[in-house]
Formats: sequence, structure tokens, C-alpha cells
Amino acid sequence: MQLQSSKKQIIFSSLLCFSAIAFPVASQAITVQEVPNHRQVNNTWVTDKANILSDSTETQLNQMIAELEAKNGSEIAVVTVPDTKPSATPKAFATELFNFWKIGKKGTNNGVLLLISSGERRVQIETGSGIQDILPDAKTVSIIQTEIAPRFKQQDFDGGTLAGTKALVNVLQTPIANVQSQTALPLVPIVPGQALTPSPIPAESPVVTNSGFTGEQLRFFFGFVFIGWIIWLTRSSANSSSSSSISSDYSSSSDYSSSDSGGSFGGGDSGGDGGGGDW
Repeated sequence: MQLQSSKKQIIFSSLLCFSAIAFPVASQAITVQEVPNHRQVNNTWVTDKANILSDSTETQLNQMIAELEAKNGSEIAVVTVPDTKPSATPKAFATELFNFWKIGKKGTNNGVLLLISSGERRVQIETGSGIQDILPDAKTVSIIQTEIAPRFKQQDFDGGTLAGTKALVNVLQTPIANVQSQTALPLVPIVPGQALTPSPIPAESPVVTNSGFTGEQLRFFFGFVFIGWIIWLTRSSANSSSSSSISSDYSSSSDYSSSDSGGSFGGGDSGGDGGGGDW
């Protein structure tokens, strides 16, 4: 009888231990739909579901990202979770969350998701299709390895998150439109350079008169030159107008201060690229 009682106590204790271990782990499981979107809740950029960031760090992150968004429209969401289960991988979780929230501006897809999974000791950076040229996978992996992971290994989650976000902001600091406009500038001086070709024509006219050409031939020649000069003036005026229009478009694209008054992300999509790393 005493033996049976001891067995029952052992079984009961084992069940208690199993429950204590199993249920906390299960409670950390979170789906993409369960992650609170703080852009909708309080118009901020940080969601610390894993509770690893201080209030001061969240304030600094929100200020840093808000200034970037006001400058050129780029959006960065910083999200921490205790685990990415039941997603197959942290990468799959990050891609799904990026597209579910639609991080970045609609049409430009200039969003970034910095995802930190504390339970899996994993950092994932997801990028929108519009900024993958300036923030390729190799760059995101480098930011994780040099700025984030070393600090996380020392349990400095505040420092690592701030350093990683600052590195992302530095990359996105220059508006993409300005970079494109700089590459277009060398095309403009080509048209004025063509103005040098018609200028020698008047000096050649005495040579033509001495060649024995008839008056009708001379009239045809100068008429041809005059028509060519008119065509050149027309093309020059059109190119000048086009250049002015391009400059105007680029300057207006840099003002995004009032583009997100609804307290949500801008509606980007096409997330799928980016890098990840452990610590």
C-alpha cells in the first residue's frame, strides 16, 4: 500500500514538472496575427513582445525612425518576440509579418523589418523590393554580425538594437530619388554641346559662293541649314523643359511628413529578401 502511494506521488510530481516545463514554452508561441501593430495602437515603430528593451531605448528608436520617415518616407519596424513558432522558421515569420503589416510606402516598397526572436537567439532583417538595391542581403547580414550580434552575446539587447537600427537608418538616409537624379544629370549637357556644330556654317558661306554654284543651289543650301537650325532649337527647348520637370518631381518626392496621418504603415509589400543571423 505504501509502495503504491509512493508511485502515485512520483507520477504526480512528474506531471507537475512536465506541466511547469511544457506550458510556459507553449505560452510563448505567437502567430503573426497576434503581434500587436504599434503603428495602429499608438503611432510608434517598436513592438517589444519579448520584453527585452527598456523604455528609454524604445523612445530613442521611435524618434530615430520617425525622423527618417519624415525625411524620405522610409519605414522601419522593430519587433521582438519570444519565439516565432508555429512558423517554420524565423525567416518565414519575418516575411509573413512584413507583408501582413505592409511595411513601407505603397508603390515604393521602402520598408524594413528588424525582427528579434529572443527564444531562438535569432535576428532577421526583412527588406522591401524598393530598397533592395541599396540594402542587399549581404549588407543586412553584415549589420547583424558587426552591430547587433556582438552586443546581444553580452546580453546588451538595448545597445544591439539601437546600433542595428542606427546602421539601417544610415543606409536609408539618402533618398533614392536623389541618387537617381544624380545619375541622370550627365545626360543634360549633351544637347548644348551639339550647338557647336552649326556655328561654323556662316564662315563657310564665302567658300560656297566661290564654287560656282547657281543661285537656286545656294538658296537650297541655306534653306537646308536654316531648317536644321530650327529643328535644333526645338529639340533644345524640349530637353530643357523635360529636365525641369524631372527636377521638380524629385524635389517633391522628399516630403513625406504628412503621408501617414492614419497611424499605420504606408501600404508597402513585396517583402521577401533580407538576411538573418544568430547570436
